[in-house]
Amino acid sequence: MTQTWIAAFRSAPVSPYEPTLVYPSRSFDDQTLRQIVRVRGGGDHLRVRFSNLYGKEPLTIARTRVALHATGSAIAPGTDIEATFGGTSDVTIDAGHEAVSDPVGLATTTETDLVISTYYATPCGPATYHPFALQTGYVAAGDATSQPELLHPEEAEPRFHLTGVDVLTSPGRRVVAAFGDSLSDGVGTTPGANLRYTDRLDRRTTAADMSVINLGIAGNRLLTDVFGERGTARFDRDVLAAPGVTHLILELGLNDICLPGMLGTPQVSADELIDGYTTIAERARHHGLTTVITTLTPFSGAEAISPGFDNPENEELRQRINRWIRSSREFDAVADLDRALRDPAAPATLYPDYDSGDHIHANAAGAQAIADTVAKALRV
Repeated sequence: MTQTWIAAFRSAPVSPYEPTLVYPSRSFDDQTLRQIVRVRGGGDHLRVRFSNLYGKEPLTIARTRVALHATGSAIAPGTDIEATFGGTSDVTIDAGHEAVSDPVGLATTTETDLVISTYYATPCGPATYHPFALQTGYVAAGDATSQPELLHPEEAEPRFHLTGVDVLTSPGRRVVAAFGDSLSDGVGTTPGANLRYTDRLDRRTTAADMSVINLGIAGNRLLTDVFGERGTARFDRDVLAAPGVTHLILELGLNDICLPGMLGTPQVSADELIDGYTTIAERARHHGLTTVITTLTPFSGAEAISPGFDNPENEELRQRINRWIRSSREFDAVADLDRALRDPAAPATLYPDYDSGDHIHANAAGAQAIADTVAKALRV
């Protein structure tokens, strides 16, 4: 039977040398890193991707093993398999590059939690990473990659070097790339619970032979390289290079409007934002993707927690961009998150039942409302 590789998990990389809104990166030396990721889309083989995109020196990973997850740092008995690179246990990744493992014969279902254990025999870092993983990782001394459970490990909140898992599956499965900021990354939902809107959306799309990969970065912007490369710059690498992607959810722009007030940097204009959206829409269309754009969500009341984020000028610009999004013909569909999440009694404000507490990010109930709204736009 013919099979094809599809992206089953993705984690958008961030430089360890730029400011972060969440957690800093770190280095490793004679240590094992064990990371848990949820992959979408069943297959009989998988391959693992590691990135040294922002490293300044070559990165050597001495050993990598893949297993199914039990609980905590423990692996499911009898599932542990070594991942090789060109037939060897170790791999050296030059600065600015990534490495993809040989196929690993480990079967996955439509929703599988994997444990990926890497051993760093020599000093490396600071690591290319994803600050807001919402899934605890574990660090132990020495080579513990094959240990059933790590003893007294150090917990780690970001995700390091690991940027993807692909699965080999039958043709026809569609992949939705959720390309966004903290709303996509899951800020405001419970860590370790897989309650991001993308998690909930994936459960809606599975019946339609469709899976979702999360390419959100907390703090990310469409036009400016702070908190990850700007969306217009990372789009080709993060979205178009992911195998099997057929649909795009574009959820960016709010940080372009609101972060300048917090950081004391120049404000963006509506025309600049519209040009950025149009650039991505054209790239997606050229590559045959179906694109859903989301409106920008309310943030009134955020000033007390995030000074400079909430002001009348920012709200006016948000409304102008939302009017353009709703009327634009650049996209295949609009997921109107503004209408889905706002308080009917105070439309510039998040509906209280959806507010995580900072008046910017949705909680688990809000994430469900986002998923429902996006699913309608996708017609699933």
